[in-house]
Amino acid sequence: MDFEKSEEQRLLIHTVERFGNDFYGNAQRATATNCEEGFSRDAWRVMAETGLLALPFSEDAGGLGGKISDLACVMTELGKSIAVEPMLSGPVLTGGMLELFGTDAQQTQWVPRIIDGSAQTAFAHSEKNARYNIRFVETNFAQNGQGVRISGKKTFVLGAGAADAFIISAIPRSSSTSSPDRSEDVRFFLVDANTEGLVQRRYRLTDGSVACELDLTNALGDPMTGGNFEQFEAHISKVKIAACAEMLGVMEKLFESTLDYLKTREQFGKPLSKFQVIQHRMSDLYTSLELSRSHLDRMVAANPADAHYDREIAGSKAFISEAAINIAQEAVQLHGGIGVTDELEIGHGLKRILVLASLFGDAETELSRSIEGYKHLQ
Repeated sequence: MDFEKSEEQRLLIHTVERFGNDFYGNAQRATATNCEEGFSRDAWRVMAETGLLALPFSEDAGGLGGKISDLACVMTELGKSIAVEPMLSGPVLTGGMLELFGTDAQQTQWVPRIIDGSAQTAFAHSEKNARYNIRFVETNFAQNGQGVRISGKKTFVLGAGAADAFIISAIPRSSSTSSPDRSEDVRFFLVDANTEGLVQRRYRLTDGSVACELDLTNALGDPMTGGNFEQFEAHISKVKIAACAEMLGVMEKLFESTLDYLKTREQFGKPLSKFQVIQHRMSDLYTSLELSRSHLDRMVAANPADAHYDREIAGSKAFISEAAINIAQEAVQLHGGIGVTDELEIGHGLKRILVLASLFGDAETELSRSIEGYKHLQ
Protein backbone atom coordinates (compact mmCIF):
# COMPACT_ATOMS: atom_id res chain seq x y z
CA MET A 1 0.00 0.00 0.00
CA ASP A 2 1.24 3.49 -0.88
CA PHE A 3 1.07 5.60 2.29
CA GLU A 4 1.96 8.82 0.51
CA LYS A 5 -0.92 11.25 0.01
CA SER A 6 -1.78 12.10 -3.58
CA GLU A 7 -1.81 15.70 -4.79
CA GLU A 8 -5.63 15.65 -4.70
CA GLN A 9 -5.62 14.37 -1.11
CA ARG A 10 -3.16 17.06 -0.02
CA LEU A 11 -5.49 19.65 -1.53
CA LEU A 12 -8.44 18.13 0.32
CA ILE A 13 -6.51 18.19 3.59
CA HIS A 14 -5.54 21.82 3.01
CA THR A 15 -9.16 22.74 2.25
CA VAL A 16 -10.44 21.15 5.46
CA GLU A 17 -7.58 22.66 7.45
CA ARG A 18 -8.54 26.15 6.22
CA PHE A 19 -12.18 25.40 7.06
CA GLY A 20 -11.18 24.45 10.60
CA ASN A 21 -9.05 27.56 11.04
CA ASP A 22 -11.95 29.76 9.91
CA PHE A 23 -14.71 28.17 11.98
CA TYR A 24 -13.20 26.44 15.00
CA GLY A 25 -12.09 28.42 17.95
CA ASN A 26 -13.69 27.30 21.21
CA ALA A 27 -16.14 30.20 21.26
CA GLN A 28 -17.21 29.44 17.68
CA ARG A 29 -17.69 25.77 18.51
CA ALA A 30 -19.86 26.61 21.51
CA THR A 31 -21.98 28.99 19.44
CA ALA A 32 -22.48 26.41 16.71
CA THR A 33 -23.30 23.59 19.12
CA ASN A 34 -25.82 25.71 21.00
CA CYS A 35 -27.84 26.32 17.84
CA GLU A 36 -31.14 24.48 17.67
CA GLU A 37 -29.78 22.28 14.88
CA GLY A 38 -26.52 21.58 16.71
CA PHE A 39 -24.21 23.07 14.06
CA SER A 40 -23.53 26.24 12.08
CA ARG A 41 -25.49 26.72 8.86
CA ASP A 42 -22.80 29.13 7.67
CA ALA A 43 -20.13 26.47 8.11
CA TRP A 44 -22.35 23.91 6.35
CA ARG A 45 -22.78 26.29 3.41
CA VAL A 46 -19.01 26.68 3.13
CA MET A 47 -18.56 22.90 3.20
CA ALA A 48 -21.02 22.65 0.32
CA GLU A 49 -19.31 25.41 -1.67
CA THR A 50 -15.89 23.78 -1.30
CA GLY A 51 -17.28 20.44 -2.53
CA LEU A 52 -16.78 18.52 0.72
CA LEU A 53 -20.43 17.43 0.86
CA ALA A 54 -20.11 16.03 -2.68
CA LEU A 55 -17.04 13.92 -1.90
CA PRO A 56 -18.82 10.68 -0.80
CA PHE A 57 -21.13 10.60 -3.83
CA SER A 58 -20.25 9.00 -7.17
CA GLU A 59 -19.74 11.12 -10.27
CA ASP A 60 -22.89 9.57 -11.77
CA ALA A 61 -24.86 10.98 -8.84
CA GLY A 62 -23.33 14.43 -9.30
CA GLY A 63 -20.63 13.99 -6.66
CA LEU A 64 -16.84 13.97 -6.73
CA GLY A 65 -16.49 10.19 -6.63
CA GLY A 66 -14.09 10.24 -3.72
CA LYS A 67 -12.38 6.98 -2.71
CA ILE A 68 -12.45 5.67 0.84
CA SER A 69 -8.87 6.94 1.26
CA ASP A 70 -10.00 10.44 0.23
CA LEU A 71 -12.87 10.31 2.70
CA ALA A 72 -10.51 9.16 5.46
CA CYS A 73 -8.26 12.19 4.81
CA VAL A 74 -11.22 14.58 5.10
CA MET A 75 -12.68 12.95 8.21
CA THR A 76 -9.29 12.90 9.96
CA GLU A 77 -8.83 16.60 9.30
CA LEU A 78 -12.38 17.36 10.50
CA GLY A 79 -11.54 15.39 13.64
CA LYS A 80 -8.51 17.62 14.26
CA SER A 81 -10.88 20.60 14.34
CA ILE A 82 -13.39 18.66 16.48
CA ALA A 83 -15.97 19.90 13.97
CA VAL A 84 -19.66 19.64 14.89
CA GLU A 85 -21.13 19.63 11.37
CA PRO A 86 -22.96 16.34 10.55
CA MET A 87 -20.68 15.19 7.72
CA LEU A 88 -20.58 11.64 9.04
CA SER A 89 -24.30 11.20 9.75
CA GLY A 90 -25.35 13.17 6.66
CA PRO A 91 -23.53 12.79 3.33
CA VAL A 92 -21.48 9.77 4.43
CA LEU A 93 -24.10 7.62 6.18
CA THR A 94 -27.48 8.76 4.88
CA GLY A 95 -26.24 10.03 1.54
CA GLY A 96 -24.64 6.66 0.91
CA MET A 97 -27.91 4.92 1.75
CA LEU A 98 -29.74 7.10 -0.76
CA GLU A 99 -27.29 6.32 -3.52
CA LEU A 100 -27.24 2.62 -2.69
CA PHE A 101 -30.93 1.97 -2.09
CA GLY A 102 -32.85 4.96 -3.46
CA THR A 103 -34.99 4.90 -6.58
CA ASP A 104 -34.05 7.17 -9.48
CA ALA A 105 -36.77 9.60 -8.41
CA GLN A 106 -35.58 9.64 -4.80
CA GLN A 107 -31.98 10.23 -5.81
CA THR A 108 -32.99 12.98 -8.22
CA GLN A 109 -35.02 14.67 -5.49
CA TRP A 110 -32.54 14.45 -2.62
CA VAL A 111 -28.91 13.89 -3.67
CA PRO A 112 -28.37 17.28 -5.42
CA ARG A 113 -29.91 19.08 -2.45
CA ILE A 114 -27.67 17.23 0.00
CA ILE A 115 -24.62 18.10 -2.10
CA ASP A 116 -25.50 21.80 -2.24
CA GLY A 117 -26.36 21.84 1.48
CA SER A 118 -29.99 22.87 1.07
CA ALA A 119 -31.47 19.64 2.47
CA GLN A 120 -30.54 16.96 4.98
CA THR A 121 -31.65 13.43 5.67
CA ALA A 122 -31.08 11.24 8.74
CA PHE A 123 -30.83 7.47 9.10
CA ALA A 124 -33.18 5.80 11.60
CA HIS A 125 -32.18 2.17 12.13
CA SER A 126 -31.17 1.63 15.77
CA GLU A 127 -33.75 0.23 18.20
CA LYS A 128 -33.61 -0.23 21.96
CA ASN A 129 -33.94 -4.03 21.81
CA ALA A 130 -31.31 -4.43 19.08
CA ARG A 131 -28.23 -3.75 21.27
CA TYR A 132 -25.94 -2.92 18.33
CA ASN A 133 -27.29 -5.83 16.25
CA ILE A 134 -27.95 -4.19 12.87
CA ARG A 135 -29.76 -7.34 11.71
CA PHE A 136 -32.46 -6.94 14.37
CA VAL A 137 -35.45 -4.77 13.43
CA GLU A 138 -38.90 -4.66 15.03
CA THR A 139 -40.33 -1.59 13.28
CA ASN A 140 -42.82 -2.92 10.74
CA PHE A 141 -44.64 -1.87 7.58
CA ALA A 142 -47.78 -2.88 5.73
CA GLN A 143 -49.08 -2.12 2.25
CA ASN A 144 -52.64 -0.89 1.81
CA GLY A 145 -54.61 1.16 -0.64
CA GLN A 146 -53.06 4.35 0.70
CA GLY A 147 -49.47 3.19 0.29
CA VAL A 148 -46.90 1.77 2.71
CA ARG A 149 -47.56 2.48 6.37
CA ILE A 150 -44.80 2.17 8.98
CA SER A 151 -45.16 1.68 12.74
CA GLY A 152 -42.51 1.29 15.43
CA LYS A 153 -39.84 3.12 17.41
CA LYS A 154 -36.32 4.19 16.51
CA THR A 155 -33.60 5.58 18.75
CA PHE A 156 -30.17 7.23 18.47
CA VAL A 157 -31.06 8.92 15.16
CA LEU A 158 -28.00 11.07 14.41
CA GLY A 159 -28.23 14.39 12.60
CA ALA A 160 -31.86 14.85 13.54
CA GLY A 161 -31.57 18.56 14.25
CA ALA A 162 -31.98 19.61 10.63
CA ALA A 163 -33.42 16.49 8.99
CA ASP A 164 -35.98 17.10 6.24
CA ALA A 165 -36.56 13.37 5.82
CA PHE A 166 -35.60 10.07 7.42
CA ILE A 167 -34.45 6.78 5.94
CA ILE A 168 -36.16 4.17 8.09
CA SER A 169 -35.65 0.39 8.23
CA ALA A 170 -38.63 -1.92 8.76
CA ILE A 171 -39.79 -5.49 8.28
CA PRO A 172 -43.16 -6.72 6.94
CA ARG A 173 -45.92 -6.55 9.54
CA SER A 174 -46.83 -10.13 8.71
CA SER A 175 -43.36 -11.39 9.64
CA SER A 176 -43.58 -13.73 12.64
CA THR A 177 -39.94 -14.77 13.03
CA SER A 178 -38.50 -14.78 16.56
CA SER A 179 -34.92 -14.87 15.29
CA PRO A 180 -32.68 -11.88 16.08
CA ASP A 181 -31.57 -12.02 12.44
CA ARG A 182 -34.23 -10.21 10.40
CA SER A 183 -31.88 -9.28 7.57
CA GLU A 184 -33.81 -11.14 4.87
CA ASP A 185 -36.95 -9.13 5.65
CA VAL A 186 -35.45 -5.67 6.21
CA ARG A 187 -36.52 -2.95 3.79
CA PHE A 188 -35.76 0.76 3.73
CA PHE A 189 -38.15 3.69 3.29
CA LEU A 190 -37.96 7.45 2.91
CA VAL A 191 -40.27 9.25 5.31
CA ASP A 192 -40.84 13.00 5.24
CA ALA A 193 -40.02 14.64 8.57
CA ASN A 194 -43.43 16.35 8.62
CA THR A 195 -45.53 13.34 7.67
CA GLU A 196 -48.55 12.49 9.78
CA GLY A 197 -47.91 9.69 12.24
CA LEU A 198 -44.23 10.54 12.83
CA VAL A 199 -43.30 12.09 16.18
CA GLN A 200 -39.76 13.24 17.00
CA ARG A 201 -38.31 13.55 20.49
CA ARG A 202 -35.05 15.42 20.13
CA TYR A 203 -32.23 15.39 22.67
CA ARG A 204 -28.58 16.30 22.95
CA LEU A 205 -25.86 13.69 22.83
CA THR A 206 -22.73 13.88 24.98
CA ASP A 207 -20.91 15.96 22.36
CA GLY A 208 -23.77 18.46 22.06
CA SER A 209 -25.03 17.20 18.69
CA VAL A 210 -28.76 16.73 18.19
CA ALA A 211 -30.24 13.23 17.92
CA CYS A 212 -33.81 12.03 18.31
CA GLU A 213 -36.11 9.14 18.98
CA LEU A 214 -38.86 8.46 16.47
CA ASP A 215 -42.34 7.14 17.16
CA LEU A 216 -44.10 6.00 14.01
CA THR A 217 -47.80 5.16 13.87
CA ASN A 218 -48.91 4.22 10.37
CA ALA A 219 -46.61 6.88 8.92
CA LEU A 220 -46.51 7.01 5.14
CA GLY A 221 -43.24 5.71 3.69
CA ASP A 222 -41.77 5.83 0.20
CA PRO A 223 -40.13 2.44 -0.56
CA MET A 224 -36.46 2.35 -1.52
CA THR A 225 -35.96 -0.49 -3.96
CA GLY A 226 -32.22 -0.81 -4.59
CA GLY A 227 -29.47 -2.82 -2.93
CA ASN A 228 -29.51 -5.79 -0.55
CA PHE A 229 -28.60 -6.35 3.08
CA GLU A 230 -25.05 -7.46 2.32
CA GLN A 231 -24.48 -4.14 0.55
CA PHE A 232 -26.00 -2.38 3.55
CA GLU A 233 -23.53 -4.11 5.89
CA ALA A 234 -20.64 -3.14 3.61
CA HIS A 235 -21.86 0.45 3.68
CA ILE A 236 -21.98 0.42 7.49
CA SER A 237 -18.38 -0.80 7.47
CA LYS A 238 -17.48 2.19 5.27
CA VAL A 239 -19.18 4.48 7.79
CA LYS A 240 -17.15 2.84 10.58
CA ILE A 241 -13.95 3.62 8.66
CA ALA A 242 -15.02 7.27 8.40
CA ALA A 243 -15.82 7.34 12.13
CA CYS A 244 -12.42 5.86 12.96
CA ALA A 245 -10.72 8.43 10.74
CA GLU A 246 -12.49 11.21 12.61
CA MET A 247 -11.49 9.63 15.93
CA LEU A 248 -7.88 9.53 14.78
CA GLY A 249 -8.02 13.25 14.01
CA VAL A 250 -9.45 14.02 17.45
CA MET A 251 -6.76 11.83 19.05
CA GLU A 252 -4.03 13.73 17.20
CA LYS A 253 -5.47 17.04 18.36
CA LEU A 254 -5.71 15.96 21.99
CA PHE A 255 -2.21 14.48 22.02
CA GLU A 256 -0.61 17.58 20.48
CA SER A 257 -2.55 19.93 22.80
CA THR A 258 -1.53 17.89 25.85
CA LEU A 259 2.12 17.79 24.78
CA ASP A 260 2.17 21.57 24.33
CA TYR A 261 0.55 22.03 27.75
CA LEU A 262 3.09 19.78 29.48
CA LYS A 263 5.95 21.76 27.94
CA THR A 264 4.66 25.05 29.37
CA ARG A 265 2.98 24.08 32.67
CA GLU A 266 5.56 24.16 35.45
CA GLN A 267 5.61 22.32 38.77
CA PHE A 268 8.43 22.40 41.34
CA GLY A 269 10.32 24.83 39.13
CA LYS A 270 10.37 22.88 35.88
CA PRO A 271 7.98 21.92 33.06
CA LEU A 272 5.81 18.85 33.61
CA SER A 273 7.30 17.36 30.44
CA LYS A 274 10.61 16.95 32.29
CA PHE A 275 9.18 14.45 34.78
CA GLN A 276 10.00 10.89 33.80
CA VAL A 277 6.64 9.43 34.78
CA ILE A 278 4.91 11.97 32.51
CA GLN A 279 7.26 11.11 29.67
CA HIS A 280 6.43 7.42 30.06
CA ARG A 281 2.70 8.14 29.95
CA MET A 282 3.03 10.31 26.85
CA SER A 283 5.16 7.64 25.17
CA ASP A 284 2.40 5.11 25.77
CA LEU A 285 -0.17 7.50 24.32
CA TYR A 286 1.98 8.16 21.27
CA THR A 287 2.32 4.41 20.69
CA SER A 288 -1.47 4.01 20.86
CA LEU A 289 -1.90 6.90 18.44
CA GLU A 290 0.47 5.46 15.86
CA LEU A 291 -0.97 1.96 16.19
CA SER A 292 -4.42 3.47 15.62
CA ARG A 293 -3.09 5.17 12.49
CA SER A 294 -1.85 1.80 11.26
CA HIS A 295 -5.22 0.21 11.94
CA LEU A 296 -6.94 2.95 9.95
CA ASP A 297 -4.55 2.39 7.03
CA ARG A 298 -5.41 -1.31 7.24
CA MET A 299 -9.13 -0.53 7.16
CA VAL A 300 -8.76 1.74 4.15
CA ALA A 301 -6.73 -0.89 2.29
CA ALA A 302 -9.15 -3.74 3.05
CA ASN A 303 -11.09 -5.23 0.15
CA PRO A 304 -14.90 -5.14 0.66
CA ALA A 305 -15.18 -8.25 -1.50
CA ASP A 306 -13.17 -10.34 0.98
CA ALA A 307 -15.14 -12.76 3.15
CA HIS A 308 -13.45 -11.46 6.29
CA TYR A 309 -13.89 -7.73 5.47
CA ASP A 310 -16.50 -6.98 8.15
CA ARG A 311 -14.42 -8.86 10.74
CA GLU A 312 -11.33 -6.80 9.89
CA ILE A 313 -13.23 -3.53 10.15
CA ALA A 314 -14.81 -4.55 13.47
CA GLY A 315 -11.47 -5.55 14.97
CA SER A 316 -9.76 -2.33 13.95
CA LYS A 317 -12.65 -0.20 15.18
CA ALA A 318 -12.48 -2.00 18.53
CA PHE A 319 -8.80 -1.10 18.87
CA ILE A 320 -9.16 2.51 17.73
CA SER A 321 -12.22 3.13 19.93
CA GLU A 322 -10.49 1.87 23.05
CA ALA A 323 -7.28 3.74 22.25
CA ALA A 324 -9.17 6.96 21.52
CA ILE A 325 -11.09 6.87 24.81
CA ASN A 326 -7.87 6.17 26.71
CA ILE A 327 -5.99 9.04 25.05
CA ALA A 328 -8.88 11.43 25.68
CA GLN A 329 -9.19 10.45 29.34
CA GLU A 330 -5.44 10.73 29.85
CA ALA A 331 -5.44 14.15 28.18
CA VAL A 332 -8.12 15.33 30.59
CA GLN A 333 -6.23 13.97 33.61
CA LEU A 334 -2.89 15.46 32.54
CA HIS A 335 -4.55 18.87 32.15
CA GLY A 336 -6.28 18.60 35.51
CA GLY A 337 -9.65 20.19 36.23
CA ILE A 338 -9.35 22.67 33.37
CA GLY A 339 -9.42 19.74 30.95
CA VAL A 340 -13.17 19.35 31.29
CA THR A 341 -14.06 23.03 30.92
CA ASP A 342 -15.44 24.57 27.73
CA GLU A 343 -12.41 26.85 27.53
CA LEU A 344 -10.22 24.00 26.26
CA GLU A 345 -10.73 21.59 23.35
CA ILE A 346 -9.80 18.60 25.51
CA GLY A 347 -13.25 18.05 26.98
CA HIS A 348 -14.93 18.62 23.61
CA GLY A 349 -12.68 15.99 22.07
CA LEU A 350 -13.44 13.44 24.79
CA LYS A 351 -17.18 13.93 24.31
CA ARG A 352 -16.95 13.54 20.54
CA ILE A 353 -14.88 10.38 20.87
CA LEU A 354 -17.43 8.84 23.24
CA VAL A 355 -20.13 9.27 20.58
CA LEU A 356 -18.00 7.99 17.69
CA ALA A 357 -16.69 5.01 19.64
CA SER A 358 -20.23 3.72 20.23
CA LEU A 359 -21.48 4.18 16.65
CA PHE A 360 -22.91 0.82 15.49
CA GLY A 361 -21.06 -0.91 18.32
CA ASP A 362 -18.75 -0.08 21.21
CA ALA A 363 -15.25 -1.54 21.53
CA GLU A 364 -16.41 -4.66 23.37
CA THR A 365 -19.15 -5.37 20.82
CA GLU A 366 -16.82 -4.84 17.86
CA LEU A 367 -14.19 -7.11 19.38
CA SER A 368 -16.81 -9.84 19.85
CA ARG A 369 -17.84 -9.45 16.20
CA SER A 370 -14.25 -9.80 15.10
CA ILE A 371 -13.70 -12.92 17.19
CA GLU A 372 -16.95 -14.50 16.00
CA GLY A 373 -15.88 -13.76 12.44
CA TYR A 374 -12.66 -15.66 12.98
CA LYS A 375 -14.62 -18.64 14.34
CA HIS A 376 -16.95 -18.55 11.35
CA LEU A 377 -14.02 -18.73 8.91
CA GLN A 378 -12.44 -21.74 10.63
